[in-house]
Amino acid sequence: MNSIWEFRGFNTLESQIHRLADAMLLALPAWGLRRRRWLLPYVAVATLYLLADVWYYRNYGTVMPLSSLRLVYNLPTIGNSVLLSLRTIDLLILLPPLLFMGWYALSRMHEKARKRKKRGIGGFFALSLLLIAITTAPRFLLFNLQELDNPCRRFQTEPIRALREYGLTSFWIAQVSLAKGCSDEEIELAARCVEEAERRHPRTQLVGAERRNLIIILTESLCAWPIGLEIGGSEVTPTLNALARDTTVLYFPRVLPQVKDGRSSDAQLLLNTGLLPLASGAASGIYGSTNTFPSLPKALKRNGYTSVTLMCDNKTVWNQDATSRNFGFERIYERLCNGRLNPKSDSTLFVRVLPILEELPGPFYAQIVTFSGHDPVENELESPIREAGIADRDVMNYLIITQYVDRCIGRFIESLRQTGLYDNSIVVIVGDHDSTISRNRYEGRARRTLEDRYIPLFILNAPLRAETDKVIAQSDIYPSLLDLMGAADYPFHGLGESVFRHQSDCAADFAGGWVGGNTDDSVRRQRLEAWRISDILLRSDYFAERF
Repeated sequence: MNSIWEFRGFNTLESQIHRLADAMLLALPAWGLRRRRWLLPYVAVATLYLLADVWYYRNYGTVMPLSSLRLVYNLPTIGNSVLLSLRTIDLLILLPPLLFMGWYALSRMHEKARKRKKRGIGGFFALSLLLIAITTAPRFLLFNLQELDNPCRRFQTEPIRALREYGLTSFWIAQVSLAKGCSDEEIELAARCVEEAERRHPRTQLVGAERRNLIIILTESLCAWPIGLEIGGSEVTPTLNALARDTTVLYFPRVLPQVKDGRSSDAQLLLNTGLLPLASGAASGIYGSTNTFPSLPKALKRNGYTSVTLMCDNKTVWNQDATSRNFGFERIYERLCNGRLNPKSDSTLFVRVLPILEELPGPFYAQIVTFSGHDPVENELESPIREAGIADRDVMNYLIITQYVDRCIGRFIESLRQTGLYDNSIVVIVGDHDSTISRNRYEGRARRTLEDRYIPLFILNAPLRAETDKVIAQSDIYPSLLDLMGAADYPFHGLGESVFRHQSDCAADFAGGWVGGNTDDSVRRQRLEAWRISDILLRSDYFAERF
């Protein structure tokens, strides 16, 4: 596990004790399970949990939160991602439990051996608890929750580093601790930060009274690095390239994705509420059904807008049904690719979306969630990129699918022009998050930087102008849309900043990484603190009595 998680520095005694405590805790139930029918299933479940952690890490670069175990209904959608995560080295995790189960199934334990086992249970149990107490309790009891060195804080900001320092047992304890809710001090801190954030956002309107439709194409796994790329004489994204050259289009090529455990659902949270993801777990799965959210649909509704969301997926994936309704979407159109999720899904999606938009009463806000780019799977799409000699087939497949998605977007925009919807709409094209195939993989570099992960943001028919060459955060899109749509008087502008008023030229991810040219420590601390504040706002349902 340590090798697969790419951990380093396990030569200290404390680190070895942490590993031993974790291993003994996982083994502890086996000592109390005498019957084969219970023991073998437990070993299988424990092994599957470890494998799931490895696969989760390969896709998301962090530790799998315990709350994700409840999202088993997402498996049909993420199945391809799991398959792409498989490696031969995973057999090293499977081998020990398989050998044990084989030996145990064939062995016949003597009565004397069973008696020795009973005498050993007490000692093993006591030693396990002692090790766990020594390696975890002091960390949680002696550190103030507000301090960075507290395991809970460390697991919120740097989960992999925290796992390396404190172990898997500490991670479980931190997960339980974080699930308890927020203290009065935390809620007071969050309230002050929200007030300060609102003071930085003037309520003055930047656009006139004209009410145009808003169409957002939330594009699955669309990265910025293929835009402008030419392979074998073929443009990967000819449609987006043309938009990037169009001086009437606002094109932001350096948007740092800030999704976390909720991935695509986190993107919808950022886009529609201006809130950052939870420190652990998917906000849509944990709070989507219960929380009150300030949101873009609710802000636009005050101006007479109808808001709808249209998707390829089943609305139960990422709990989108309940979450979308709590965001303020009035209608949800699901399974618009006829239930067939594959690289060609977007073509069917856009064809079926168009007549729905034509029938919507204006003005409207339509969020279109694509699917085709979900995984760089083998496909039958025609493309000259196949003849370019790209050795990494996953990279080749991703580029071919991206080219197909670009073609679908181009056809959809042309259809909007033909129906007359385009001239009366602001069209936004944005990636929901980066792909597992980032720029470094295409360039053959082992290490991935935050710059490799940028997603693009296009705004067509924008009534405002802005600088587009600076780094912006994904959380900046929500307040920018409020300004763009004449909803600047809405009482919550999120935790980002509008690109039409101020740009810090820096952004922070959940692990404390930075990008951008701004080196002002106060600005960077403010951007990083937004992660913690948003986590408190979500866990405390801060807006329940305010909206």
